[in-house]
Amino acid sequence: MDCRSRHYRIARQDNCSSRQIRYNKEIMNRPIKQIKQIKQQGKLLRIFWQALAVATVVVSVKFVLHRLGWEPIEQSSLHNSVISSVTFVIGFLLSATIADYKESERIPAEFAALLEDMYDDAAAIHQSYPVFDLDGFRRQLHAVAQGFSSDVRHSAYDARQDIRGLTPYFATMEQGNVPPNFIVKLKQQQTVLLRHRHRVDYIQRIRFIPSASILARSIVVALLGLLLITNIDPFVASLTVVGLISFVLVYMIILIHVISTPFHKAGKTRDDVSLFLIHDAEEYLSDPSDAASK
Repeated sequence: MDCRSRHYRIARQDNCSSRQIRYNKEIMNRPIKQIKQIKQQGKLLRIFWQALAVATVVVSVKFVLHRLGWEPIEQSSLHNSVISSVTFVIGFLLSATIADYKESERIPAEFAALLEDMYDDAAAIHQSYPVFDLDGFRRQLHAVAQGFSSDVRHSAYDARQDIRGLTPYFATMEQGNVPPNFIVKLKQQQTVLLRHRHRVDYIQRIRFIPSASILARSIVVALLGLLLITNIDPFVASLTVVGLISFVLVYMIILIHVISTPFHKAGKTRDDVSLFLIHDAEEYLSDPSDAASK
């Protein structure tokens, strides 16, 4: 009984010490988690704070100019027309940019679905026609998924070679007398993968009507300058109106700049298109032994 009680006390002490260690780790990691949450919130509100800072500067300059009496232009109906025109141009540019952004959101889902479907089809073909290396085909699809993630985040990497690396497996299937309709379907899916890669690369590199972007920024600056030297009564209301107009227009200009490049470097912004579906496809196509070890 003494030995059993001694072993029980030792086991209990070990359990208490392990719980204390886990508790201490949680206490130590809590500030790190809070810092990460603050950083994520900062990224989420990054455009808001930038637009707010510019609007604050504009309101401050407006206050100084009013005190100095440098407001030679009187308010008229022409100001309303100018503000409406600027808003129309900004809205047109934003709607066109959002169209490309929404298309970029669909591409990762379609790309991941194609990769998984190609592997499922190849596995079904391999059961009846074991004439090609199914494991090698899976590894190549996994390389395509990794290459696509690297390509959209870093323009220095080219995923086209990874996609074209599937072609030798199709040649092996043809030599092994696999029915042509099976091979044709896989080749068509390969072409769609290549098309998605080219489309993302085009959206990343090419801005929608660069001249329109220059025009939008120019007229926003001109409008803010016009509001600064316009005498608007009452003065307190004029500060509110100028600050609000400045905030909205600057926010839209920054937003257009951000979403015109849907895929940023990981962690740079919260407004970029997520690639979690591509990462899910990577896990699906990973080596079963590696998945078991994890």
